[in-house]
Amino acid sequence: MRSAAALVFLSLLAGAQPPAQVLFDDIVDIAPGQVRTLSLPVRRAPARLACSWRVLHGGNVRLLLLPAEEVDAWVEGRPYEEFGVTEFSPGGAFSRLAASQRELVLAVEARGGTPRMTRLRLLVRLLDPAVPFPPRPQPADRRRGAILVWGSLALFAVIAFAGAVRLRRSFAGRL
Repeated sequence: MRSAAALVFLSLLAGAQPPAQVLFDDIVDIAPGQVRTLSLPVRRAPARLACSWRVLHGGNVRLLLLPAEEVDAWVEGRPYEEFGVTEFSPGGAFSRLAASQRELVLAVEARGGTPRMTRLRLLVRLLDPAVPFPPRPQPADRRRGAILVWGSLALFAVIAFAGAVRLRRSFAGRL
């Protein structure tokens, strides 16, 4: 019995997905209108490069993913190959399938026009390409939450009132 359980356990371990490799997980500070570049070495291929970010304070940011050999063309304003680009936003996520081992660069650009430094939490991981990338989480809708809370309170109040009326009739019937 123990050997059968051990075989099942080992087969589950053998079929488990490799853990995500974290390339970058830190707080990033960027001056308004400035760009911060991060080198991302992709050492295993194929792999899904997943980036997610959330602005803690400051203006919105956008991310640009490009090959390391295209950075000079990007800086000089010449045509370049990009793997992924996002719009300016306070947070989000995107993924890109890296088919070969290569050096990638992630450029994080802060929107200009804000007087404060932009601080964001950035997480970049290499995932198994067979596993689907999770969609961008949507923030909760305050109006729907308020309706749910007040509706629940009203429902419980009606149930409590009906129970109180029934108890009163029950006690009145005994006297």
